[in-house]
Amino acid sequence: MPRRKEAGPWFWRGAIALMLTSVFGLFAAAAIHQPPGTDKETGCRLDRQDPAHTIILVDQSDPFNATDLDWVRSLLDGEARAMPRHGRLTLAVPNSASPFDPVTVYSVCSPGSADEANPIFQNPKMIAAAWEKKFHAPMIDKADEALRDTVAPSSPLMEAIYTIGDRPDFQDHVPARRLILVSDLMQHSKGFSMYRSGADAEKYVASDLAAMRAGLDGVEVAARIVPRQQYVLPLEEVKLFWRDWFAATGADYSSVR
Repeated sequence: MPRRKEAGPWFWRGAIALMLTSVFGLFAAAAIHQPPGTDKETGCRLDRQDPAHTIILVDQSDPFNATDLDWVRSLLDGEARAMPRHGRLTLAVPNSASPFDPVTVYSVCSPGSADEANPIFQNPKMIAAAWEKKFHAPMIDKADEALRDTVAPSSPLMEAIYTIGDRPDFQDHVPARRLILVSDLMQHSKGFSMYRSGADAEKYVASDLAAMRAGLDGVEVAARIVPRQQYVLPLEEVKLFWRDWFAATGADYSSVR
């Protein structure tokens, strides 16, 4: 009967090397998946490297009926679910009392959805629960609170957009930036009012606001127009005005009814 051949020293050296490589590989994989430091209140990265930032500006100066509220909630829900991990979602409203100081109602970063979870290193159920508790539910609550406040004598949309364009967390170091305008698009402030001047580009050029330019280069902008029983101006004229206005800011604008 032939004698069984024993493993030589090179076999054991190779086995040990393979084991060490595997261990170091696991540590490296864990390090790669180690989440960056985040702010306790907002969940946003401390290094300010937000992968995306979507700002939703809701013009609540006129009352929203129940149907309006439903589709605004649906819009917010869809944006929240599309937000990548550590992406920032901000909800803001114009400020009649101080037009260039829009009120930030909510600005929090997504902890990531369960769909993005790595089952080897993360628990999808825990991530789903954290997403709902820390990100989604507070957003809906804050939105409902803001939309119930509908008493405003003016709609300083342009002023709010100027300030949004200057936000330090909405500059071109953020790879994906979006601005969603939820409004009937009727700009109305001391600087320029469509109720006084209509959607007249020449009158706007002569206004106090025309000297300012919102910095929205590379920003994707979409308008979700709030339906009204009757519009003060022909809606197509208003859409055309805003299309040209946003084009001058460098934004990629689309109007969605």
